[in-house]
Amino acid sequence: MFMDRNIINILIVLFTVAFIFLGLKLLNKFSMSLKFQSFGELVNHVNTKDKVVALTYDDGPNPPYTNQLLEILERHQIKATFFVVGKTVEKYPDTLRLIVSKGHEIGNHSYSHKALISEKPGFIWSEIQKTDQLLRQLGVKDEIHFRAPYGRKLIVLPYLLAKLNKKNILWTIDTKDYEASNSEVIEASVLEQVRPGSIILMHDGGGERSRTVVATERLIENLKEKGYSFQTVSNLISKRSIIK
Repeated sequence: MFMDRNIINILIVLFTVAFIFLGLKLLNKFSMSLKFQSFGELVNHVNTKDKVVALTYDDGPNPPYTNQLLEILERHQIKATFFVVGKTVEKYPDTLRLIVSKGHEIGNHSYSHKALISEKPGFIWSEIQKTDQLLRQLGVKDEIHFRAPYGRKLIVLPYLLAKLNKKNILWTIDTKDYEASNSEVIEASVLEQVRPGSIILMHDGGGERSRTVVATERLIENLKEKGYSFQTVSNLISKRSIIK
């Protein structure tokens, strides 16, 4: 009987550990969903028949790469959306002002770029509001959308975004340009997946981004050849109103 009790206790522990492990895996999967969140509005794609996409760049501003991207976008007369990090904006305020002056859309990508799934409500609120206030001080006048760092969210972040009437903008295509070996890999990842209404994720910040700069020029040229045009995220979202 003593041995039986030991075996039963071991089995209970094993089942408990397995249950917790599976629960954490499911929770992690839920937090990274591109199509569902517990509160508010999540946008990762826009249903439209028009061949239009949005180019988005995260983690900047980051000279010289942000500046090089701005030159390419201006040459092609394209407006993009830049999801910026507050503490990086404080470091490069003139680059942020330059993005604004060129007519591009600015989004909030938090202040510190920490994953916000396990932080306290007060900290998350500060991450959103501190960056918004900074952007307003530097001349951003339009609606400021939010993009969750790493795309991760559970309950508190979506709830606070809903309270602030903010959309959480994720993506249709993650180019993973931060780990791409060359610009051709970035370009191919988009061309293989693109469809009308795609939101394309790239990065101008977070490191050396010369491959992203080169890929952007080639992507624009190739997508134009395929009949695509380019909009900011807000303008792309407005396309939903004409869906039949």
